[in-house]
Amino acid sequence: MKHTILMLFSFLILFSCEKSEKIAPRIENSKIKEFQIWKTLEIKTRYQTLTIFNSADSADYENVTYDDGIYDIPPKYDNKKVENRKIYFSETEKDSLAKFIYSSVTTPKFTNKFVTDYVGNVKLKFSKINMSLVCEYQSVGNWNEVSENTKKIYDIIQSKAQFSTQ
Repeated sequence: MKHTILMLFSFLILFSCEKSEKIAPRIENSKIKEFQIWKTLEIKTRYQTLTIFNSADSADYENVTYDDGIYDIPPKYDNKKVENRKIYFSETEKDSLAKFIYSSVTTPKFTNKFVTDYVGNVKLKFSKINMSLVCEYQSVGNWNEVSENTKKIYDIIQSKAQFSTQ
């Protein structure tokens, strides 16, 4: 009788431990899938906007430049030039951007940097089908120096187009 109870108890412990080890990878895999299922990514600075679509092979890039303004209060700009073009990212680059932007908006880096004249603004946006997550840094100087994620985002997009750090 003692051997039967001991054996039954041993099997119970053996199988319950095995199940708990199998549950942990499922949780980890669900976290991985969170950033893989996305619709659009957006990186926006004062003069540039980059919108990346998961379902498209290209991204929309907009760069706004102004001619020198006429000194007045408020300043008057004679000519505003808008450059629109398509940029092509590989699937690996898009996945990396999705991962870094998702990480930036879910766990933002708080910084004590503060720069006057609104220098160093960036808005990072991660969108799924029915929701969006946004993280915005304002007046931080070079936004690519705020965290390791913002540096990686900047390095990837800078390889494809001129993007301002301020």
